[in-house]
Amino acid sequence: MKDLIFVGRSDDNTGLIFTDDEGQEFLAQIDDALVRSANGAAKAATEHQGELGISVRDIQARIRRGESLSSISLDSGIPQDRLDRFAGPVFAERNYMADQARQTLVRRPQGDLTLIDLVTSSLDQRDVDTLDLEWDSWRREDGRWNVAVMWSVGEGSGLATWIFDPLGRSIVSLDDEARWLFQESVNELAPNSEPEARPRLVAIPTDNSDDDSDIAPPAWVGPGQPTIPVPVSPVPNNSDSPSWDDILFGHRPTDQ
Repeated sequence: MKDLIFVGRSDDNTGLIFTDDEGQEFLAQIDDALVRSANGAAKAATEHQGELGISVRDIQARIRRGESLSSISLDSGIPQDRLDRFAGPVFAERNYMADQARQTLVRRPQGDLTLIDLVTSSLDQRDVDTLDLEWDSWRREDGRWNVAVMWSVGEGSGLATWIFDPLGRSIVSLDDEARWLFQESVNELAPNSEPEARPRLVAIPTDNSDDDSDIAPPAWVGPGQPTIPVPVSPVPNNSDSPSWDDILFGHRPTDQ
């Protein structure tokens, strides 16, 4: 028997739309038999809650958020094999969302690529075996989904995570590994952040005395751009001494 994922009501509000893990849609007409079955399922879920001490809805919501069955079993005291019967549809939903994310187009300078093509291409260039990639997804509090891929490398593993918006069909890197696969800068600034001010060296001529009171304080060459004074010896005032142009550019202003 194939598990289906509930998508929503039909446009005329007379049926329920479901999809399988391959993306094929199915329509179930809402009739008396379906209503009775739904009511019976709701009653059974209430009975399970009294029996288990936790509702089926809560179990499935926690799995949908990415919790493992072993974690829920340990927290609730319910044997894992008793939780399995409620987990299948949710894991199918997570697999479906991961597949939707894999097929989403990502805009790149060299042309749009699906997420899976971009990931496999980037990993192939680094001699990573892409035949055993493991994909997963879990729902976020804001309604979007986190989508992750794991790969083996040497004796360790790598993990990259993105935020997937199924409505907008968009993918955004969530960690440095995802940015690395997208060939984005891992130090890329977050929106509305400002670059850190970095000091710039500025040469300030000084005399040979031990008194440093004449050293000018740090100057500012622009907003957020402090400079650090660097004392240098004064240049003798004769025509045979190299000027700053000679030092910086390798010639004198009068050179042709």
